[in-house]
Amino acid sequence: MTIRGLPGSETTETKEDRSLIRSAKSGDIQAFEALVKKYQNRVLALACRIVGSREDARDVAQDVFIRLYRFLPKFRNGKVFFTWLYRIVLNASYDFLKKENRFRSVPLEGIPDIPASIQADSTGSDSLDKVLALTDRLSIPQKTALILREVEDCTCREIARIMECPEGTVRSHLHHARKHLKTMIEKHYPEILEGYHRDVS
Repeated sequence: MTIRGLPGSETTETKEDRSLIRSAKSGDIQAFEALVKKYQNRVLALACRIVGSREDARDVAQDVFIRLYRFLPKFRNGKVFFTWLYRIVLNASYDFLKKENRFRSVPLEGIPDIPASIQADSTGSDSLDKVLALTDRLSIPQKTALILREVEDCTCREIARIMECPEGTVRSHLHHARKHLKTMIEKHYPEILEGYHRDVS
């Protein structure tokens, strides 16, 4: 189940990317700054979707790049950089949520009221905004798996590597997240369901 037209992330690394990563690993500050510039928007966007606030996401993103600078020398050539970086984003986001006592391992009960800013214009608001407003009701692992699959366009195998869990666990998170979301969407935005279609693969 997905929304048609959601923007995916480009996960293919070019020869130039790999060269930049090698230079940054060796201590080239300009290469590291170029790496930050290349990925900062994606890091901020993913952190924002996980923690639910752009202001909080800026703090998380700052922590991410501090960790990146510290751990980059340990990154092994031949590995997929975005997978490794996204795992740092998740860890930093989860640490932030735990510190704020906002990390949930199980979904919240019930169907939430939709924020007035979105509810006021159900036809004009982007479908992604509507669905993301509902994902706050999911458990954090379910929300993470769903965002990586439907927004970042990662495969289940990539998500398993990022979340450091078996693919079967990822599929379980996705199944329960979609089931819970469908119930909420049926109540608030039934028109969106016409655009949902994708097998878990």
